[in-house]
Amino acid sequence: MANLLIIGRFPPPIGGVTMHLKRLTQGLRQAGFDFDFCDLGMASTFEILSDIARHRIIHIHFSNPAAQMLFAIFCRLTCKKLIITYHGCWGRYGKLGNWMVKLSARFAYVPIVQERTSLAPALRCNPRACEISTYIADSEMQPLPASLHLKIAFRCEHYEATFCTNAWNVTFDKYGREIYGISEMINRFAAYPQYQLLISDPSGNYRSYIQNSTQHISSNVFFVSHLHDFKSILLLSDAFIRNTTTDGISLSIHEARDLRIPVLASSTVWRPPFCSTFQDFSGTDLKVKLEEARRLITLPVAASDTLPKLIELYRNIDLKCVSTI
Repeated sequence: MANLLIIGRFPPPIGGVTMHLKRLTQGLRQAGFDFDFCDLGMASTFEILSDIARHRIIHIHFSNPAAQMLFAIFCRLTCKKLIITYHGCWGRYGKLGNWMVKLSARFAYVPIVQERTSLAPALRCNPRACEISTYIADSEMQPLPASLHLKIAFRCEHYEATFCTNAWNVTFDKYGREIYGISEMINRFAAYPQYQLLISDPSGNYRSYIQNSTQHISSNVFFVSHLHDFKSILLLSDAFIRNTTTDGISLSIHEARDLRIPVLASSTVWRPPFCSTFQDFSGTDLKVKLEEARRLITLPVAASDTLPKLIELYRNIDLKCVSTI
């Protein structure tokens, strides 16, 4: 039995957390690192508790503050070394949710945050807190169905530039705003008929939400509302837009960077220097921002070191576990 147990979900649904877990477990296997995985979508409560009982190190990947807190308290009581990866920006919940996040970080052995602005408050809760990005590069790409690829390529010929964005589901922040800002983008693109917006909507829920809440969707907006590889959409685009009200590091931003696709991103959280940032998308000049993004995407960026950092962390914790036996 491996010493490490990773708990979370694999896609579908497609999202930052599930894609990170898929790539993390694939990378660990390729590196020959021994671990076990517990899929929350498949395992019963009894199976989860049994798995935890048989492992010394537990690494959880889910975003429910109450569940994180309960896991942290349970692991502390059972003398397990718990690692929590927080997949969003610190402080994104309401008062109760943020309190539970802080408590889970305090009881965890190592809390992991994704970006620099979250590290300071995490360190105040736990001096072992560290910053490790969730982005793990993946060269694998699933092509779009031929008919869909041809349809999008044909549409692209009729526009000066094609932008794309994505949303795994319709979700709202603590202020009731759309986290992915799709409605705002659709309204903005109505003023730019020369540009096209492709919306990656793998659940199909956003198309339904927009159709029910918006009277008119301009012809330069196109939904892709079934399971697909977003990198295939990126390759058909001239730029990627990340218009979120809160965020982690955003896997899609880094996927766009790897493919040399210019990135426009909201400034609600820290963004990498290759991003052209904006404060309010409804007032953003798309032409100016596209030109800026094309310049910034040429900046050099260090390669992702997420997998080596996590392997080193696992090994260091395992050594501490062995030394205390």
